[in-house]
Amino acid sequence: MDSKTIRRQFIEYFEKTLGHTVVSSAPVIPQNDPTLLFTNAGMNQFKPYFLGEAQAPFKRVVDSQKCIRVSGKHNDLEAVGRDHYHHTFFEMLGSWSFGDYYKKEAINWAWTLFTEVWGLDPKRLYATVFTEDDEAYKIWENIPNLDSTHLLKAGKKDNFWSMGDTGPCGPCSEIHYYSGNDIENQDPLKVNADDPKYMELWNLVFIQFNRDKNGELHTLDQKHIDTGAGFERIVAVINGKQSNYDTDLFKPIIEQIEIISGIAYTQDNEGIPHRVIADHIRMLSVAIADGAIPGNEGRAYVLRRILRRAARFGRELNLKEPFLYRLVPAVAHILGDVYPEIKNQREHIQRIIRAEEESFGNTLDKGLDLFDQIAKQAKKCAEKTLNSKDVFKLYDTFGFPVDLTRLLAEEKDLLVNEEEVNRLMDEQRARARAAGKFSMKGSTELTWIVLEKDQNSKFVGYDTYTTESLLLKYAVDDSHTYLVFDKTPFYAESGGQVGDKGQLILHKHNINTDARINVIDTKKIGNDIVHIVEGSVLEGNKKPITATLEVQQSIRRDTARNHTATHLLHAELRAILGDHVHQAGSYVGPDRLRFDFTHFEKVSMEQRIDIQQRINTRIMQNTPVVTDIKPYTEAIRDGAQALFGEKYGDEVRVVSINEMSKELCGGTHVERSGDIGPFIIVAENSVASGVRRIEAITGSTALDILKIQQTVIMKLRDAIKLPEEEIADKVISMSNYVRTLEKENSELKSKLLTLDIDIYFQNERNIDGKSLFVNRVDVENIDQLKAIGDKVREKMKSGIAVFGAVIKNTPQVLCVVTDDLVKEGIKAGNIVKSLGKAMGGGGGGKPHMATAGGKDVDGLDKVLENIESLISR
Repeated sequence: MDSKTIRRQFIEYFEKTLGHTVVSSAPVIPQNDPTLLFTNAGMNQFKPYFLGEAQAPFKRVVDSQKCIRVSGKHNDLEAVGRDHYHHTFFEMLGSWSFGDYYKKEAINWAWTLFTEVWGLDPKRLYATVFTEDDEAYKIWENIPNLDSTHLLKAGKKDNFWSMGDTGPCGPCSEIHYYSGNDIENQDPLKVNADDPKYMELWNLVFIQFNRDKNGELHTLDQKHIDTGAGFERIVAVINGKQSNYDTDLFKPIIEQIEIISGIAYTQDNEGIPHRVIADHIRMLSVAIADGAIPGNEGRAYVLRRILRRAARFGRELNLKEPFLYRLVPAVAHILGDVYPEIKNQREHIQRIIRAEEESFGNTLDKGLDLFDQIAKQAKKCAEKTLNSKDVFKLYDTFGFPVDLTRLLAEEKDLLVNEEEVNRLMDEQRARARAAGKFSMKGSTELTWIVLEKDQNSKFVGYDTYTTESLLLKYAVDDSHTYLVFDKTPFYAESGGQVGDKGQLILHKHNINTDARINVIDTKKIGNDIVHIVEGSVLEGNKKPITATLEVQQSIRRDTARNHTATHLLHAELRAILGDHVHQAGSYVGPDRLRFDFTHFEKVSMEQRIDIQQRINTRIMQNTPVVTDIKPYTEAIRDGAQALFGEKYGDEVRVVSINEMSKELCGGTHVERSGDIGPFIIVAENSVASGVRRIEAITGSTALDILKIQQTVIMKLRDAIKLPEEEIADKVISMSNYVRTLEKENSELKSKLLTLDIDIYFQNERNIDGKSLFVNRVDVENIDQLKAIGDKVREKMKSGIAVFGAVIKNTPQVLCVVTDDLVKEGIKAGNIVKSLGKAMGGGGGGKPHMATAGGKDVDGLDKVLENIESLISR
């Protein structure tokens, strides 16, 4: 049975037979959940329902969820390819009940699907239950055809599920399958013992408790069901395969690897590279289709690690040219029907992967050579652990992720001290964070005081800036109060648009305090719109409270200008650069807009001017900005642009600007394009491989820039006495002329500095019987300093010469050593390291000539005066 049929049968079984609502998979890039790098379980998108932050719109749900597990406690990376059933990307078939049915139904329906619909042999099935869950155990005892010896109890490690240290939790019941050949001699003790013949297929979680901060369990008012079945494993079992890689979810990819490499796939260890590459290309394709981009931080770096790991395994198949991108069509063929974003973004995915492959390919072979040298040195010194600084160098210079180096090390029976390497990485990547930047705690860290139950906050700010609202709940931490109202005109940060600021007036116990409290930001936690104010403003109040909420209109209007301008920018980029352009991130605030988009080369100045001109023309047309609520399928059919990685409901908000722009968007916008005012592009640069960024301004901010630009042009026109269209060429010509004069002047000064070399030999010193010449010189750049050093070294028969200078407010020293002393082991590089350290810096170079720089200008003379003691250390 093919995988598409199996997936469809699972969905239809719960939808048509058991009355579940089908929901689409959430993106693998989590929305509004900063605790996750990737969606790693089916329950992630339903987390707000379990936490009580939102009310589930449906009582019963079924889905197939895209999941990635490569970090944290859910990390299967090291097992991928080595065994046949762990993956970085997999699908989780799930069924859910939010306060509806419970254990009896979940257990019976799972058994029926396995044994009656899919025809799995009951003699091969096992059920495990939590030791203390007598209710589930009794239900399983009454299941027909389940061998009593196959009903097992297990402890918390295997059969108790928790979302975290606190929060919803409960016992679970797992269904395992024996795939071995000796059906009459099975061993129940091998269940949950990492034996590949006894495979977990389905986990039924019974969420019935809430764990408080003291670890105490409290029974929930409503009990929930959360089940998750591993799709790849089920497909293998139904088709009688011992390996997931032998199913149609992987075979087309492996066959393509065989064609590209010319090396046949085998199921033993020789096939590990094929399996790893097939797994990794699925993960990369799915993640990039959902909006992720390889980079140096967070989930972006995880993608880069996975891609480089796959590239390294390609070397084992003699694949030295980029090849991973050629596997993407096979992934799109396998998964594109159920996840159309993969098929729709196939070319984009290929471009991203190819660019990364080409970038890493330039250094991979050099890095592998360096690793071999490092490993040989460790073996030579009888060390079992690689030098951490060398491992860090592989990461920093050659882009080797630490887990890739660890993999290479294991092949040579060597270890990596990851703790020490991570410390070196943290030191290298540490950077100053913006002072005072506000960061909200996660919802699970806040203790909410609930005043009104079973209500969600509603945004009504499209039509008004002010509301009279009822406070539903609030929370307080050390420095802020967080308030949730039944309705609000405040827009919560979402879709790149910043949260609204403004004021609110709390009416405590029906008494108007007249105290206007500043709302400094608006965020979203689950489905709640959270208003953030400084300090504690409620002092433990538990009585109903109403409030007047007022958005700061000037900030909202400026933000709306930039948001609508972002839509126009997106449309014009696609019109001029091509349909491959898609939004890859954005910032929309009152001060400016920033738009990240997929493109593989710099946007030229001519293109930027053209885009800017076209947008300003659109603005002057003063076209109405129209919003409609439509079914998602209808909106897409009508040509609306959906964003990578966004999860949309059945109904969506469509923002249209005539026929030039049509996007799914929940943000705030101007009423007519003319309200935007002037539009100016102020910057264009690269963000990551295949991703460019444009920054722009509108409205009064743009007018201020235009005023400055016009003032500059008028001053230049008056000074140069040329018309405006000739000013740029004249300034460029003058600038080039000045650079030429400066270069000639520097060269003349270098000649003057070396005309009389004898002056540098006047004050001879002695160190360990060797001649030492020390001079403080006045030079403009390091080249002039090196010119003096070269001449002195030519004339100096035997000795050491050191020159000190301040260049651009930085102390610099240069050391030259004659060849005879170099042969004796006296090296200029070692000397300048000591001198640089004494000036608060460092240095290095070749044995005969080296330079060093420092931070302490005043310390230069002291270093030159005490140079003998510094050198002899």
